[in-house]
Amino acid sequence: MKLRHRLSIRLIVLFIIISILIIFVLNTGFRYGIRDEFKRLAEPHLVEYVDHLQQQVGTPPDILAASALAERLSIDIQISSPGERWSSSGDFLDEESLDFHQHQLSSGRIVEVSHQASRFIMRLQEGNITALYITKQKFNSSQLPLIASVTIAVVLLLIALTYHFVRRLFLPIETIRQGVANFGSGDLKYRIKLQRKDELGELAHSVNTMADEIQGMLEAKRQLLLAISHELRSPLTRVRLNAELVEHGEPRERIIQDLKLLEQQLNELLETERLESNHTKLDLQLADPLQLIDSVTKEHFADSQWQSHFDENNGSIHLDIARIKLLIKNLLENAKRHTNQQHGVVEIHSHVTKEGWHFRVKDHGAGIAEEHLSHLTEPFYRVDKARQRSTGGYGLGLYLCRVIAEAHGGQLTIASQMGKGTQVSVTIPHIRAC
Repeated sequence: MKLRHRLSIRLIVLFIIISILIIFVLNTGFRYGIRDEFKRLAEPHLVEYVDHLQQQVGTPPDILAASALAERLSIDIQISSPGERWSSSGDFLDEESLDFHQHQLSSGRIVEVSHQASRFIMRLQEGNITALYITKQKFNSSQLPLIASVTIAVVLLLIALTYHFVRRLFLPIETIRQGVANFGSGDLKYRIKLQRKDELGELAHSVNTMADEIQGMLEAKRQLLLAISHELRSPLTRVRLNAELVEHGEPRERIIQDLKLLEQQLNELLETERLESNHTKLDLQLADPLQLIDSVTKEHFADSQWQSHFDENNGSIHLDIARIKLLIKNLLENAKRHTNQQHGVVEIHSHVTKEGWHFRVKDHGAGIAEEHLSHLTEPFYRVDKARQRSTGGYGLGLYLCRVIAEAHGGQLTIASQMGKGTQVSVTIPHIRAC
């Protein structure tokens, strides 16, 4: 999952934005909502403070009294008059570089206030005498980088802790997502294991309940399909026997051909349902895939031609021989039906490696549009919506091949290009017979 799509990241960003907005609102509220009241309450104290400073220093200013006051209050005092200039610290501020703001007290006195770095400066004027009262430097310049670094580190730590707790809070979402992905891929036996008693726990329980109900409905459908298929065998057998007694001719051959087709459909339908059953086991035997291909081609395609690409030193692999023969037959039958003989014959590729058996069948047909490829292995899916027999089977062949491959722990993939044909690949890994 992309980082920007994670819910926890988005929540952290949301928390930071909300925190900034809260600080802004509080700052605005204190600034404009409480400022007038604070001014009303603080002004008498400021008047008293200014009067106190003026009385202590005296008029004209007493340098000794100003020096004692500066030491006692831990402030710097700077006095300027036409004949004298004095500073308790020995350093003089450039008043021209300062931006003073005037405040008129209720007593009528004018107080000028300014800031420089972290110092607060108050200027009082009595005639031609100017007095500056300056607070000490709050921070040592060498301490500022350390304080800034510690502040940034603490903020980052708080963000990291918040992210950790939010991730921990929403961690079950990933577990639920994985469970839903398994259900979507067809693994209805999977259950979400989540021991939570909050809303996420209830959601996981609901998803598990849904999977139970879907699995139950599918199992009921499977059992019904198997029962119907078994029940159809008896009347089909009787019809087949009666058809054999019909006088030889074209009608009789058509009836028998249709009956064979129905029997094949029933057999493949039953086989797919058996393979999808949880209790079905494969009859695995060590077999040579080349011998199986040769057996199928001789039995069902004696008059057909193939372009074979086999390894000279082909190995053996554990396979369910009967079902693999059915897979080979269906794939060759599909390829033969769709191949244009003018463009070439069906290609068969087979080789066994240390990973398993790789089997590939390629035709030289018209190809299949891309939007159909992902649906070809679904049961009863046909590219030809008219479902004409001449354009294909009845939609179970590739589905059965996929089920057989997956029952062996392998996979079936289909690739096609319009005008160049279709290629079906089957990969079956090495497995041990039980």
